[in-house]
Formats: sequence, C-alpha cells, structure tokens
Amino acid sequence: MATVKQLYPRSLLRLIVLGNVLVALPLLVAIAYVFINMDRVTARGEALTRQAALAAQNGYELPEDLVHMERLLRQYAVLKEPSLLEDYNQARQDWMKICRAFADLPLLDDLRAEVVDMLAFEAAAFADFQEGRKSGAELEIVLSDLKSRIPKLVARSSQIVSREVETFRTDADALRGRLLLALAVGLTMMALFFLFSRLLLARVLWGFESAVQALGEGRLDREIVLKGPRDIREMGERLDWLRRRLLELEEQRILVLRHVSHELKTPLAALREGASLLTEGAVGPLTPGQEKIVGIVRGNALRLQNLIDSLLKLQQAGHAGERIKPVRLRLDKLVQQIVTTHQLTARGKELHFSGSLKPLVVVGGKEELTTVVDNLISNAIKYSPEGGTVDISLTREEDKVTLDVVDQGPGIPEPDRERVFEPFYRGEHAKGVAGVGLGLAIARQFAAANRGVLELLASASGSHFRLTLPGGAA
Repeated sequence: MATVKQLYPRSLLRLIVLGNVLVALPLLVAIAYVFINMDRVTARGEALTRQAALAAQNGYELPEDLVHMERLLRQYAVLKEPSLLEDYNQARQDWMKICRAFADLPLLDDLRAEVVDMLAFEAAAFADFQEGRKSGAELEIVLSDLKSRIPKLVARSSQIVSREVETFRTDADALRGRLLLALAVGLTMMALFFLFSRLLLARVLWGFESAVQALGEGRLDREIVLKGPRDIREMGERLDWLRRRLLELEEQRILVLRHVSHELKTPLAALREGASLLTEGAVGPLTPGQEKIVGIVRGNALRLQNLIDSLLKLQQAGHAGERIKPVRLRLDKLVQQIVTTHQLTARGKELHFSGSLKPLVVVGGKEELTTVVDNLISNAIKYSPEGGTVDISLTREEDKVTLDVVDQGPGIPEPDRERVFEPFYRGEHAKGVAGVGLGLAIARQFAAANRGVLELLASASGSHFRLTLPGGAA
C-alpha cells in the first residue's frame, strides 16, 4: 500500500496539475531546444555574413591601396617632394591596417600567415628604401610583386567564404532535421504523457464511480478501497463506512421483516380459520349479511397473507444469487406448465395464447425462474382485455435464450416503464387491477440472480416484457 500511495500526489488537484505539467513539459523542452539552436544558427549566420562582407571589402581595398602607393612613389621619384613621401607613408599605413584587419578575420584564419608574410616583406623593403639601401624603382618592384599576390589571396578568401557558406547550409539543413525530430519527439512524448495522465486520472475516477454505482445498486458485499491521492483514499474510507452502515441497516430491515411476518402469520392463520369455520356453519347458519361480512374478512385476510408472502419473497430475491441451485431446465416446458395453470383464468376472460416455443435448455434456479415466468404470464392475463390475445415466444440468439411476453392491455406510459420494477410502485395503468406492486420487482431480482435480464420494451400497444437468459447446451 505504501508503494501505491507514493505513486500519487497528496490530492486530486495536485494530480491534475501534475498531469498538465507532464503533458506540457516535453513540448516545452522541445520548444526550448528549438529556440536555443535557432539562436546559435542565427548568431553563426550573422557572424558569417559580417566576416564575408568584411573579407570582400578588404579584398577590394587591398589592391586599390597598393596602386595608390605605387602612384605616389612614382610621383616622388620624379618631383622629389617630401610631402609626397609623407602621403606614401600614410597610404602605406592604411594598407597595413587593412591587411591586419583581413588577417584578423576568424573566417580567414588559414590566410593569416600569408598576410603576415606580405606585411613583413613590405616592411623590410620600405626600411631598406628609407635607409638608402634600395631605390624607389626597387621598392616599386616590391609593390608590383605584392600586387600580383593580392588577387590569389582574394580568390582563396572567396573560396574559403564559399566553402564556409556551403558548410553552414549543410549544417542548417541537418539542424532543421534535428529540430523537426525534436518537435516530433516532443509531441509524441506529450501525447504519451497525456494518455498516461488521462489513464491515471480515469483509473482514480473510475474507482470512485464504481464504488458509488455499487452502493446505488445495493451491492454491499465487497469492501470499498479507492487507490489514488490522499483525499480520494479518504473518500473511499467514508464510502466504505457508508457501505457498512447500509449493510447493517439492510440486516436490521430483513430481521424486522422476518419478525413482523412471523408475528402476523399466526393471528392471520387464526383469522382465516375462524372465517372458514363461520362460513361452514360451525356456530350455526349465517344470514346473508353475515356471510357477506365473513367473505370480506376472509378475502382481506388472504390478501394480507399474499402481501406477507410477497414481502418475504422480495427479501429472498435480494439474496437469491447466494443460495440459488442451478439445474438444467427445458424452459419451453416450464412455460407450457405455467400457461396450463392459468388456463382457467384465461378462459374466464376468453383470452387466446399465440406464439411459438422452441425447445431450449437453460441453466438456473427452477423455483426462481418459475416465479419470473409466472409473474410475466399472470400479469399479461390480468391486464389483457376480454377476448384479447397473449403472445408468448421463446427463441435463441447466439448464446442467449429470449422469452417475450406481449399482451394487448392498456400498456405502460413512458415515464412508468422503468419504475414498474420498483417495489410497491403502481402507475395509472394498474388502477382497478389487484396487486401490491411487488411482482415485477421480485421477477427482476430473480432474473439477475440467474445472470439474466428482465426488461420492458417499447410497444405500439399493450406491454412487451422480455426475459433474456444465458443459454445452455441442448
């Protein structure tokens, strides 16, 4: 039990919140993964674009500055003006700055050594020129050599940029696939967690619903134990207390009913015996008025006896499943026997029986099934009009045996169709017909005890009752 308790939060509300968190968590993780990788891709793309632009710009300016330096050097060689040499030195500084910026680009790291070598080569040549070891013409040759190197350097930088762009595109495609996979995994995990949370919550609520339904249907024999959060378990304990209390009340009701029935049977028997003695003239002949009064007393004594017997039978029906002794029965013969016992009453109303009875075998309690069938047929006779027809059919559908009893009586209104199975309920259709309203309640209980179903079907006229039982082998 301790292990089960640890699987659940402390309350149903927390269980619902936890379920929502579990459902949302995989998708949130997938979204976070997507955003983080998208930020990385964006940053990498921006850096690549910026460096490619700088590489292109520097690659364009490098040869232009060398041409400018070469032009200034030629002018100085002709005019010998110191200002031209200063302009050359300024142009040289700009060219060196661009070279260093070109070499410092992370994208062109492979070209750094070559650019540094160019700077060292130019610096050595310019130092020799300043110290007089080289003439302007020799320095111009050095600049021409640098000019010839620059296009190759720029071409290689373009190749590096193109290769990096292609690598970036390949990585982006791969990342797109990974992101889609992450979203798919996130959605799958979300669906799985949703199903798990729903199953967990449904299991808790199903246990509660089953317990309440069992109490409503009067199934009080099993202990109620609800698994789930603490508040659900506490609710299960309260429901089990209610079950035990209902069980005690049911036992008290049965005990009281038995005592009352027993106490009433003795004076009723004496009352019936006395009425019989008076009718037989044991104390002398009776006047017509006295005979009428004795008849009323005797009739009501019989009616009260039938009511007591019905109450006892209703009490027995509630526990019929525990004491029933199943036997193999030919249900068609049982129906024929019961129809025969009611022939006299049927003839008095000039009723006719129709339908067909297939020779079918069922396994159940003989006394209980006799009570059910007798009740259906006797009710059909009682409610049928003079000269009417009672249709009785016995059929088999797959592994079920079905008995249909249809009369031509007034029928049962829609609001009363389910309530007719309640004890003591008698609707408007039952006015003027003798009875106490226990027959159908007892019949349904006995049908359920035999793993069957007794139901009232919709009918255009009259009443249509159907008894369905598990079929036995023929």
